[in-house]
Amino acid sequence: MAGKNKAKEAKFGAKAAPKKKPVLGEPTFEDGHPLAWRFGHVDKGGPFAWDIQPDDKFREVMSKLCEFENKNWSEITCGGSHAIPTEKPGDEARSRLVEIERDDLDELLSLRLSGPNRVWCTKSGHLLRPPWWDAEHQVYSVAKDKADRKKGV
Repeated sequence: MAGKNKAKEAKFGAKAAPKKKPVLGEPTFEDGHPLAWRFGHVDKGGPFAWDIQPDDKFREVMSKLCEFENKNWSEITCGGSHAIPTEKPGDEARSRLVEIERDDLDELLSLRLSGPNRVWCTKSGHLLRPPWWDAEHQVYSVAKDKADRKKGV
Protein backbone atom coordinates (compact mmCIF):
# COMPACT_ATOMS: atom_id res chain seq x y z
CA MET A 1 0.00 0.00 0.00
CA ALA A 2 2.89 2.30 0.83
CA GLY A 3 4.18 1.80 -2.72
CA LYS A 4 0.88 2.95 -4.24
CA ASN A 5 0.89 6.15 -2.14
CA LYS A 6 4.47 6.91 -3.22
CA ALA A 7 3.48 6.31 -6.82
CA LYS A 8 0.53 8.71 -6.49
CA GLU A 9 2.76 11.33 -4.87
CA ALA A 10 5.25 10.99 -7.68
CA LYS A 11 2.52 11.22 -10.32
CA PHE A 12 0.51 14.11 -8.83
CA GLY A 13 3.16 15.80 -6.73
CA ALA A 14 3.25 15.58 -2.96
CA LYS A 15 1.52 18.43 -1.22
CA ALA A 16 3.46 19.69 1.71
CA ALA A 17 1.50 21.05 4.61
CA PRO A 18 1.51 24.86 4.42
CA LYS A 19 3.86 26.40 6.93
CA LYS A 20 2.32 28.85 9.33
CA LYS A 21 4.22 32.09 9.56
CA PRO A 22 4.47 33.58 13.03
CA VAL A 23 2.99 37.02 13.38
CA LEU A 24 6.04 39.12 14.12
CA GLY A 25 5.82 41.76 16.79
CA GLU A 26 2.44 40.64 18.07
CA PRO A 27 2.54 40.52 21.88
CA THR A 28 1.30 37.36 23.53
CA PHE A 29 -0.21 36.57 26.89
CA GLU A 30 0.86 33.88 29.35
CA ASP A 31 -0.83 31.19 27.25
CA GLY A 32 1.28 32.14 24.21
CA HIS A 33 -1.57 33.69 22.21
CA PRO A 34 -2.26 37.33 21.33
CA LEU A 35 -5.13 39.15 23.00
CA ALA A 36 -8.54 38.30 21.56
CA TRP A 37 -11.92 39.87 22.31
CA ARG A 38 -15.21 38.03 22.71
CA PHE A 39 -18.26 40.31 22.67
CA GLY A 40 -20.93 37.59 22.72
CA HIS A 41 -21.84 38.19 26.36
CA VAL A 42 -21.87 41.97 26.61
CA ASP A 43 -24.44 43.30 29.03
CA LYS A 44 -27.17 44.92 26.92
CA GLY A 45 -29.18 46.21 29.87
CA GLY A 46 -28.55 47.77 33.24
CA PRO A 47 -26.47 50.79 34.18
CA PHE A 48 -23.24 49.72 32.43
CA ALA A 49 -24.74 48.35 29.22
CA TRP A 50 -23.00 48.51 25.87
CA ASP A 51 -25.61 50.86 24.48
CA ILE A 52 -23.25 53.43 23.04
CA GLN A 53 -24.24 54.50 19.55
CA PRO A 54 -21.91 54.21 16.54
CA ASP A 55 -20.66 57.76 16.94
CA ASP A 56 -17.40 59.45 17.94
CA LYS A 57 -17.52 57.96 21.47
CA PHE A 58 -18.01 54.46 20.10
CA ARG A 59 -15.11 54.92 17.67
CA GLU A 60 -12.95 56.20 20.54
CA VAL A 61 -13.74 53.16 22.72
CA MET A 62 -13.11 50.70 19.89
CA SER A 63 -9.88 52.46 18.93
CA LYS A 64 -8.62 52.13 22.51
CA LEU A 65 -9.53 48.43 22.58
CA CYS A 66 -7.56 47.97 19.35
CA GLU A 67 -4.56 49.64 21.01
CA PHE A 68 -4.67 46.99 23.76
CA GLU A 69 -4.12 44.33 21.08
CA ASN A 70 -0.60 45.69 20.55
CA LYS A 71 0.34 45.24 24.21
CA ASN A 72 1.24 42.31 26.40
CA TRP A 73 -0.35 41.89 29.82
CA SER A 74 2.47 43.68 31.61
CA GLU A 75 2.10 46.72 29.34
CA ILE A 76 -1.66 46.75 29.86
CA THR A 77 -1.37 46.74 33.65
CA CYS A 78 1.35 49.41 33.60
CA GLY A 79 -1.19 51.71 31.92
CA GLY A 80 -3.55 51.67 34.91
CA SER A 81 -5.62 48.61 34.08
CA HIS A 82 -5.99 46.10 36.91
CA ALA A 83 -8.04 43.31 38.44
CA ILE A 84 -10.68 44.08 41.07
CA PRO A 85 -12.16 41.37 43.33
CA THR A 86 -15.90 41.15 42.63
CA GLU A 87 -16.80 42.04 46.21
CA LYS A 88 -15.20 45.52 45.80
CA PRO A 89 -17.43 47.22 43.19
CA GLY A 90 -20.45 49.17 44.32
CA ASP A 91 -23.86 47.71 45.15
CA GLU A 92 -25.25 48.51 41.69
CA ALA A 93 -22.48 46.56 39.94
CA ARG A 94 -22.68 43.60 42.32
CA SER A 95 -26.46 43.45 41.90
CA ARG A 96 -26.06 43.53 38.14
CA LEU A 97 -23.60 40.62 38.29
CA VAL A 98 -26.33 38.61 40.02
CA GLU A 99 -28.91 39.65 37.39
CA ILE A 100 -26.69 38.64 34.48
CA GLU A 101 -25.68 35.43 36.31
CA ARG A 102 -21.99 36.33 36.53
CA ASP A 103 -21.81 36.53 40.33
CA ASP A 104 -19.65 33.38 40.30
CA LEU A 105 -16.63 35.41 39.14
CA ASP A 106 -13.73 36.03 41.51
CA GLU A 107 -12.57 39.21 39.80
CA LEU A 108 -13.23 41.68 37.04
CA LEU A 109 -10.67 43.60 35.05
CA SER A 110 -10.85 47.34 34.82
CA LEU A 111 -9.30 48.40 31.52
CA ARG A 112 -8.44 52.08 31.65
CA LEU A 113 -9.20 53.79 28.35
CA SER A 114 -8.78 57.45 29.30
CA GLY A 115 -9.77 59.63 32.23
CA PRO A 116 -12.77 57.95 33.88
CA ASN A 117 -13.58 55.72 30.87
CA ARG A 118 -13.27 52.01 31.68
CA VAL A 119 -14.16 48.78 29.97
CA TRP A 120 -14.78 45.96 32.44
CA CYS A 121 -13.77 42.47 31.36
CA THR A 122 -13.34 38.93 32.44
CA LYS A 123 -10.06 37.28 31.44
CA SER A 124 -9.36 33.67 30.56
CA GLY A 125 -5.81 33.35 29.26
CA HIS A 126 -5.63 35.62 26.23
CA LEU A 127 -9.42 36.00 25.89
CA LEU A 128 -11.07 39.13 27.25
CA ARG A 129 -14.85 39.27 27.47
CA PRO A 130 -16.15 42.78 28.18
CA PRO A 131 -19.58 42.77 29.81
CA TRP A 132 -19.55 46.50 30.65
CA TRP A 133 -18.54 49.89 29.36
CA ASP A 134 -18.25 52.37 32.22
CA ALA A 135 -17.92 55.93 30.90
CA GLU A 136 -17.90 57.57 34.33
CA HIS A 137 -15.90 55.06 36.42
CA GLN A 138 -19.00 54.12 38.44
CA VAL A 139 -18.63 50.34 38.66
CA TYR A 140 -15.85 50.83 41.19
CA SER A 141 -15.35 54.48 41.99
CA VAL A 142 -12.31 55.57 43.91
CA ALA A 143 -11.32 58.95 45.22
CA LYS A 144 -8.61 60.64 43.19
CA ASP A 145 -5.33 61.13 44.95
CA LYS A 146 -3.30 64.36 44.77
CA ALA A 147 -1.02 62.98 42.06
CA ASP A 148 -4.03 62.26 39.84
CA ARG A 149 -5.37 65.78 40.32
CA LYS A 150 -2.03 67.22 39.20
CA LYS A 151 -2.08 65.08 36.06
CA GLY A 152 -5.64 66.18 35.26
CA VAL A 153 -6.81 62.58 34.98
